[in-house]
Amino acid sequence: MIYPLFEYSLLVYLCLDFLQTKLSYKRGELTEWFYTFSKIVFPINLFLCAQFRMIFVCIAYESPSQHTAGFLGLQICLILVAVQNTLYVIDSNVSYDFLGGLTNTRLVSIAYLTGLLAISSIKITATIFVVQNGYGAPWTREPSMLPGNCVGQLVDKVWMIFNAVLPMIISYIRSKNEYPLQFVITSEEPNYLAPGQEMKPLSGGAGGLKYESSVQEAI
Repeated sequence: MIYPLFEYSLLVYLCLDFLQTKLSYKRGELTEWFYTFSKIVFPINLFLCAQFRMIFVCIAYESPSQHTAGFLGLQICLILVAVQNTLYVIDSNVSYDFLGGLTNTRLVSIAYLTGLLAISSIKITATIFVVQNGYGAPWTREPSMLPGNCVGQLVDKVWMIFNAVLPMIISYIRSKNEYPLQFVITSEEPNYLAPGQEMKPLSGGAGGLKYESSVQEAI
């Protein structure tokens, strides 16, 4: 149940994040090139995230290559999301006072993205090896500098920090310092006739019941 919830949550996030980007662009907060980049990346991320379901269709011990391919798509999706979010902060000139202003905000953003790309490149390299060969790369089973952990386990832990722990902290900080999305549910205001006029109700609904619509026929 954990992975489907993650998949659906990520799909919802991708849609809302693109909506936020579009609104920011219309407010003049983003440049044309970044909005174009977002429009290109958005459908790619939706496709890759949707293909993550393949890990449930293709069983790991029956088809490890196909099973891992779905996870590979998710890794690429997470990289694109991180790149887009970092570029959003830079392009919109977001500045956080607790980081020391605009310059330090950009430096921290670039440092995070650099670390994420570094560990993700190692993780994706190992994942591609499984997709191509059907088994884990030999170097991932070598002992690491962390006692009791092989290289693959150490890579997984660092990857999780950059793709699960830090994003939650960053999203919380951004939610406290940026404009939130607001959803308003409304309907068209009904048209009222002047006193003395009659209106002819429209027929419809279950069983041919009568109802009055906002569009009325005056007689």
